[in-house]
Amino acid sequence: MSFFEKLETFAYRNIVVPLQGRTTFDFVGEHYSKGMKVLDFGCGTGSNSKLFHSEDYIGSEVDISRVESSREKYPKYKFEKIPIINSSKNLLPWEDNSFDMIFVSLCLHHINTKSCKLIFKEFRRVLKNDGKILGIEPALIDGKYFSNILMNILDAGDYILPLDKYKNMYRSESFKTNHINIVKTFGYNLWQYSSVVVGDKSTEFKNDKTSIRKITKPIHLLGLYGKWLVLIFVIYTTIDFLINMFGSV
Repeated sequence: MSFFEKLETFAYRNIVVPLQGRTTFDFVGEHYSKGMKVLDFGCGTGSNSKLFHSEDYIGSEVDISRVESSREKYPKYKFEKIPIINSSKNLLPWEDNSFDMIFVSLCLHHINTKSCKLIFKEFRRVLKNDGKILGIEPALIDGKYFSNILMNILDAGDYILPLDKYKNMYRSESFKTNHINIVKTFGYNLWQYSSVVVGDKSTEFKNDKTSIRKITKPIHLLGLYGKWLVLIFVIYTTIDFLINMFGSV
C-alpha cells in the first residue's frame, strides 16, 4: 500500500466511518439474524464486520494490505483476499450455495458495469436458494443537485448511479431489487436496498461514468492528493518555525 493509500485508509476508518454513523447501517439488523452465513463483499477496512456475529462472517477484499489490516484490527473475524473479477475466469473462492446473505457496502460505485455483471453472476452462484443481497450505495437523486455534485467530488468511485440504473444493472443478471430507504449523511445520499435472485438469465446492460463524474473527476483528484500535500507542508512549516524559534533562544 502506498503512502497516500495508507493515509486514505487511516482517514476513512477514523474520520469517514464515524461521520457516517452506525445508524446508517441499523437496517442490517432487520434482515440479519445469528446463524446466517454472511459474505461481506468489498469489506474495505473491515469496520462493518461488527454488524455480524464473528462465526457467521467472512469479509472479502481484493487488496491484501486491507485484508491484513482488517485481520489485525478485528482478530475474531475472518477476512480473505479475492481476485479482481473482470472476466469469466475470475471466480469467488467459495462453493455454490454457500451464503444466506451477501453484504455489499459502498463498493459497487467503484466498479464498472462489465465487472459488476460478472460479480452478480458469482453472487447468484454462491447465494443459497433463499439468500439475498443487502446493500448500501451512494446514489444520484433527482433534484438533489448539490448533493449529487458533492458526492462526486468527495468520493473516489467513478460509477455513482441513479437508483433506476442500479436496479436495471441488477435486473440484467436476474435480481429483483427492493428499495429500503435513503439515508442522508456527510453530504451523501446513501441508498439502502435488498436484492433476491429471480432467475438465471443474463441480458445486456451498458453504462459509463455519468456526465457529473466526468466533469468533477479532476476536482476530486486535486482534493484527494492535494489535501495531504497541504497537510505535510503545514506540519513541515510548523516544525521549522518551532525549531527556529527555540533554536534562537
